[in-house]
Amino acid sequence: MHTVPVICPSCFEEFEVPAPFVTETPCDVDYDCEVCCRPMRIAFEEEDDEVVGMAYGLND
Repeated sequence: MHTVPVICPSCFEEFEVPAPFVTETPCDVDYDCEVCCRPMRIAFEEEDDEVVGMAYGLND
């Protein structure tokens, strides 16, 4: 399983999340922070044949 680092938009802690296959990007998923448990969204995109993720708050 491939993982990517994201930074929580609420507590600013970094942690790893499972990444979708590059053929399944771009996509957004709901996720709860593994540190503070607050809900967020993660936008997965392809950059140079690799999946990257960026977390953002529900109100962003």
